[in-house]
Amino acid sequence: MGILMAIGAVVLLPLAREYLEFRRSWGLGRVGALATTGLVLPAFAAGFALALPLAARPGLQWAATVAATLVAYSLAVRAVESAVEPAREPG
Repeated sequence: MGILMAIGAVVLLPLAREYLEFRRSWGLGRVGALATTGLVLPAFAAGFALALPLAARPGLQWAATVAATLVAYSLAVRAVESAVEPAREPG
């Protein structure tokens, strides 16, 4: 149980901070910030799928899953940011 709580803290706390940043800095509403933060789920699915060939080596598979998830999530968030940026510029 303790390990699940530790993993939850390592994963959920940064996501909660991301959500708050999307709300404050990006000016997104609740739904927009939640949807942007929720991009971590398809990013994880893509990372997991990409790492499936490494199933014989679980440690390497999870490392590859985490790395691919971070890359996919970062790319997705940057795409959202570039789409939102013109609306945030004064003018």
